[in-house]
Amino acid sequence: MNKKTLLIATLMVFCTGLAAQDTLRMTLDSCLRYAFGHNYQVVIAELGRESAEATLSGAKMQFLPSLSASASQSLGWEDNTTRNGNYGISGSLTLFNGLSNLNNLRQSRVGAEQSSLKVRQTESSIGEQIVSAYLTILMNEEKLAYQQEVVNTSRQQREEGELKYRVGRILESDYMLLDANLTSTQAEIENTRLTIEDNRYVLALLLGYEGHGVIEVVHATDSLRSAGCVISPLDTVMAQARRTMPDWQISEMDVRMAEYNVAMARSAFMPTVSLGGGVSYNEGSIISDNPVTSIKGGLNTSLTLGVSIPLLNRGTSLTQYRQSKIALRQAEAQHSQTLLELEEKIENMHLEQRQALNRFHSAEALAEAYKASYDVYVVKYGEGAVTTVEMLQQQDRYLSALNDYLQSKYSYLMAEKQLDIYTGKEITL
Repeated sequence: MNKKTLLIATLMVFCTGLAAQDTLRMTLDSCLRYAFGHNYQVVIAELGRESAEATLSGAKMQFLPSLSASASQSLGWEDNTTRNGNYGISGSLTLFNGLSNLNNLRQSRVGAEQSSLKVRQTESSIGEQIVSAYLTILMNEEKLAYQQEVVNTSRQQREEGELKYRVGRILESDYMLLDANLTSTQAEIENTRLTIEDNRYVLALLLGYEGHGVIEVVHATDSLRSAGCVISPLDTVMAQARRTMPDWQISEMDVRMAEYNVAMARSAFMPTVSLGGGVSYNEGSIISDNPVTSIKGGLNTSLTLGVSIPLLNRGTSLTQYRQSKIALRQAEAQHSQTLLELEEKIENMHLEQRQALNRFHSAEALAEAYKASYDVYVVKYGEGAVTTVEMLQQQDRYLSALNDYLQSKYSYLMAEKQLDIYTGKEITL
C-alpha cells in the first residue's frame, strides 16, 4: 500500500463522506483531530515529549549500581613462555552526592510534564490557525451563495435591459451600466472562489495532508443569530484559562526547574560517598616445558567505601552556582511577565468578543433591512418606477451591508473559538 493510499485511508476515519472522487468533506472537529496526528509542528512537539520521557528514565537509572566485567589474557617470554589470565566483575554504587541525583530526577520529572504541556500548547496554536482558515472558508462560501443570487438577478436585468435598449425603452448608458454591473459581480464571485481555494490550501498545510484531494469544509452557520449568542463573564473566563491554559503551567515549571538547577549546583560543594566492590580470578601456566606446568591461580574479592571531598576547582563550581541563582531570578521574572501578558491577552480577547458581538448584532439588522430594500428596488426597477442608477446604488448598499454582516458574524465566531481554545473547551460549530 503506497503513502497516498495510507493517508486517504486515515482521513476516511475523520471525514463525514466523499462528495466526489478525491473530494474530502471534513468537519472542524475532524480537521483538528487529523492535524494533531499529522501536523509537523505537533509531531516535533510529540518527539520532544518522547525525548523528555527518555531523559526521565535515565534519571531514574542513576540510582542503580554500575557493574562491569573484564577478562584478559597475556603471554610473557623470559626463560620460559608463560600465560596469565585474569577475569573479574566489579561494581560501584553512589550513596550520596549532595542529592544531585535526586534533584536531577525531580527536574527530569518536571521536564517530562512540561513537554506534555508543550504538545498541548502546540496543538492550541495549530488549532487556532485551523479555526481561522476553516471559518474563512465558511464565510466566503456563505458570501458566494449571496453573490450568486445577486449575479443571477444582474444577469436577468442585463438581458431584459438589452431588449429594452433595442426597442428604445432605456438609454444606452443604462444598458452599459447593467452590463458593467454584471461583469463586476461576476469578478467578485471569482475573487471569492480564489479566496476559498487559497484557504483550502492553507488548511491542507496545517493539517499536514500530503494527498491530492480537495478538502471541503462542512457545517454551515446560517442559523447563527446574534440574539442567541452568550458571552461568559471575564472573571469566569480568566479562571478557566488559568486552570487549563498550558502557557501558565509551562511558565511555572520553568521556575521549578531553575530551582532544581540551583540545588544541583549547590551539591558540587558537598562530598560524594560511594561504595565499590569486585571479584576477580587469576590463573597462569608455563607452556614451554613439557609437560605444561600450571601455576595455581587465586580468587580475590574487594569492598571499598570511598569519600571524595571537593576542595578547589578554580572557582568552576562557584561560578555555576552563581549562574544558576541568576537563572532562577530570570525564570521568576519571566514567569511574572508571562502571567501579566497572558492575563492581558485573555482580557483583550474577551473585549474583542464583546465588541464583535455588538458589531454582529448591528450588522445583522442592517443586512436584513438592506436586503428587504434591495428586493423592493429590484421589483420597482422591473416596473420602471426607479432608475438604473438608483437600483444599482441600492444593490451596492446591500452588498456592502452583507459584507459587513458576514465579517462581523465570523469575527465573533473566531473570537469565541479562540477563547474556547484557551479555556480548554471542545472546539465545535
